[in-house]
Amino acid sequence: MKTYQTNLFMWLFTGSLVVGIYFSGLQGSFFFDDIPNILTSEAIRLDSLSFESIQTAFLSGRSGPLGRPVAQLSFALNHFFSGLSPFAFKATNLVIHLLCGSMVFFLALKLFSSPSPEGKPHQPHIAALILAITWLLHPIQLLPVLHVVQRMTSLSALFLLAALLLHMSAREKRNLACLFLAWFVLWPLSVLSKESGLLFPLFALAWELIVRCMKDGRFDTFARVFGTLTALGAIVVLAYIVSPNSQWLWAGYNLRDFSLGERLMTEGRVIWFYLKLIFLPQLENFGLFHDDIPLSTGLLTPWTTLPSLAVLLALAVLAWKTRRSAPLVSFGIAWFLVGHLMESTALPLEITHEHRNYLPLLGALLPASWFLSRMIESNGTKKTLGITLTLAAIGYLALVTALRANQFGEEIRRTQIEAQHHRKSARAQFDAGRALSNLPEAASSSSPTYAFARTHFELALELDPNTKMPLLALVNLNCKANRTIDNSWVEELGWRLSNTPFAPGDQTVLYAVKEFSLANTLCLDRPDIDKLFAAAFANPTASLNARAKMHSWHADYLWLQEKDLVSARSSLAKSLKLNRSDPSNQLKWAQLLFLSGEREEAKRLLITLRNAKLANEERNTRKELLVALGVMEQ
Repeated sequence: MKTYQTNLFMWLFTGSLVVGIYFSGLQGSFFFDDIPNILTSEAIRLDSLSFESIQTAFLSGRSGPLGRPVAQLSFALNHFFSGLSPFAFKATNLVIHLLCGSMVFFLALKLFSSPSPEGKPHQPHIAALILAITWLLHPIQLLPVLHVVQRMTSLSALFLLAALLLHMSAREKRNLACLFLAWFVLWPLSVLSKESGLLFPLFALAWELIVRCMKDGRFDTFARVFGTLTALGAIVVLAYIVSPNSQWLWAGYNLRDFSLGERLMTEGRVIWFYLKLIFLPQLENFGLFHDDIPLSTGLLTPWTTLPSLAVLLALAVLAWKTRRSAPLVSFGIAWFLVGHLMESTALPLEITHEHRNYLPLLGALLPASWFLSRMIESNGTKKTLGITLTLAAIGYLALVTALRANQFGEEIRRTQIEAQHHRKSARAQFDAGRALSNLPEAASSSSPTYAFARTHFELALELDPNTKMPLLALVNLNCKANRTIDNSWVEELGWRLSNTPFAPGDQTVLYAVKEFSLANTLCLDRPDIDKLFAAAFANPTASLNARAKMHSWHADYLWLQEKDLVSARSSLAKSLKLNRSDPSNQLKWAQLLFLSGEREEAKRLLITLRNAKLANEERNTRKELLVALGVMEQ
């Protein structure tokens, strides 16, 4: 009973500490991927808890091949109860983070309670508390809390950890109900929050082969069957990956400025960068963007590439060699490597993101927590040293996380500090310039705000020869400040839109062109804007989906800004040809038909959209059009 009360007190204290540390960061705004996924997403604007609205929100995701519907629904529920309040969204993320910390504690308690050649701690709850507290407080965990869209990561982790705990309990107690719940309820929820949940079988297999095997001294029938099925599943996945049917997966490299080989070589160095952030967490090394890490273009370019890969391989060998003599060390290494297997290997994703360590961090901290707890259980100087090191680690992690949280609590502070810490990051420089350019003072060309914003944009252009948005931002900045536009900016932007790799975010440049024009903050005439759209359409690396969206945005500009219905219909027709099933574009087509006087055609199309998946605002527009056409629906 005393242990239970101590654990409860420590957990309440830890929770209060985590909330206190993160509270200043909860005051921050939406940023980066939050904008398209939440702030401007009509689909998550849930206005009722009807089946239709919930289904629309659930199926609205565009991230990943599965759309991450569970995470999308959580965003929609956030909106239903609190509107678009960044504080409420971030507070929800913090609650999820605390729940994940609870799962980490119970998982660690099971691991440290298992017999081990390393020596089981006399008080395994102390080791579990050390692990859970350091995991919760570590500054590398900040983005899944304060970058709202990274709830996809933490929510997936929550379901995965819960599934693993149930799997472990089911195996120990031979409880089929728990096993069913783990594999057929919690695991799908993890995968549908984010695809990294697919790694759950490998985490479970690592526990079976390392920890449980050491406890029982053998592989039982379940472990052998499970291992065989997992190996067969891995073979099937690998066979699919190398087959022609997986070309859609590798097509992502057409949008990147690096190849598969370059990514694999670079990730070897990135893994060690992550470990440096974990064990030597210096504030200036953390950041939202890490595009200042140079690519590895050869095994010795830079020279650290080959040694990084070699030592990483040695780490995997160490995990195998120590599986019997030091299973907790082996399991920790295996957990860390498995956690990076999807996002830090071959997939054509961006090179580096801190949130990819949300689950792997547990494996890195596992041996260290065991070591500290053993020191604390000793006597004399060793115990004093163990307590001192533990308190120092917790205090330092809390301090760095508190400083980061405060940085993320205000947009100008966040972006300026990021730009200072990552002077060679084009994305950090652009982000800093964007935040400054949104201030009222930026409209005065004689103000320091204008000068600093322009400097950030120009530096971003120097750092990345493929970046496009800073050029449009310079045009927009000068328009707002009533300064002459440098024609070379427009020409360079057109050239880059047509000739450089069309990255996933580049289509937003054309969206911004449309939005700035409608807001009258882009002082370009129609020929220049038409040329920018034409340049993007000419880029051979632009996907069909991106082209469809851009044609639709061009139609918006021609219709709403230029009042040219004929040209707008022509552009929208091209969008529909590329993606005829898009209900939003079909609704736009009905609107253009209505404005052109083709009322019967508009009526027929609107009626066919009765059961289409439209956002709330679009459904209201459809109803208004039908009323104007004299059609009253039940």
